[in-house]
Amino acid sequence: MNWQETRDFLIPCFPESIRSELLLLQAGELREIRLRADRPTVFVTATRTVKLPWSPGPLQLQALVEALSGHSLYARAEETAQGFLTLNGGHRMGLCGRVVHRKGGPVVTDVSSVCIRIAAQWPGCADSLVPLACVGGQVQSLLVIGPPGSGKTTLLRDLTRQLCSGRSAHQAAVIDERGEIAACRDGVPQLDVGHTCDVLEGLARGQAVPWLIRSMAPEVIITDELGSESDAAAILDAHACGCAVIASAHGFSLTDAASRPALAALMARRIFRHYVILSPEGGGQVIAIHDRNGAMGAAAS
Repeated sequence: MNWQETRDFLIPCFPESIRSELLLLQAGELREIRLRADRPTVFVTATRTVKLPWSPGPLQLQALVEALSGHSLYARAEETAQGFLTLNGGHRMGLCGRVVHRKGGPVVTDVSSVCIRIAAQWPGCADSLVPLACVGGQVQSLLVIGPPGSGKTTLLRDLTRQLCSGRSAHQAAVIDERGEIAACRDGVPQLDVGHTCDVLEGLARGQAVPWLIRSMAPEVIITDELGSESDAAAILDAHACGCAVIASAHGFSLTDAASRPALAALMARRIFRHYVILSPEGGGQVIAIHDRNGAMGAAAS
């Protein structure tokens, strides 16, 4: 979805006071809409956080969630059990409130808070990483490190698109456990990840890596938010099978990331050819690049 299509999707679900604010925003400005029962609506933009006058009551909040989900909230209980829903266009609606346990798993029944994260596609934002990720026609392993909101997922998505497009497109597989990279709906990516990319959703990396190696034979596996020991074991398995891995992880620096045992294990094995550090200011801005030994090179422009 472009910004016009996103506004057309959101506007019918909100009252006039919020519609008018949406109409004032330009493409790329809005990052999040945060709603809490009986409290003011908040817009988080690229440069500021704005409190708006609409304070939805519990019933209004529930109606909003139903409308955004296409009136299929409880039919998508498997998704809501993870705390969020993927919306049309790849946008993501996080849910918080009272959780009850049913046969199919936990379900949010009384929604008290909603966080709508606006999916962003910035074609070309990963231009500077392509020479790192593809050397001599072969895809190389790469780890993107940055704090929350720094643009890690957006950067991964555009890098995937570039690797999987054109005449020299590579065979890639995305492990999209939480639906943030490709944002599939009914098996179709809502966000552009290229024409030679396969997407596996809803499966943890420990299961997803052998699944993809056996079934899709990718040149590279792309995934986000590494952090656990099981994640590290899965990445080591992919490496042992000769498959490159491009991934992201939380952190403010290489030293910060290396303080986490799971990532330290991968670094010790020199799994990644390069480490890319993003600015906390957001926008996918690269501020440092390290080689597999930790030596720093010039920051990408």
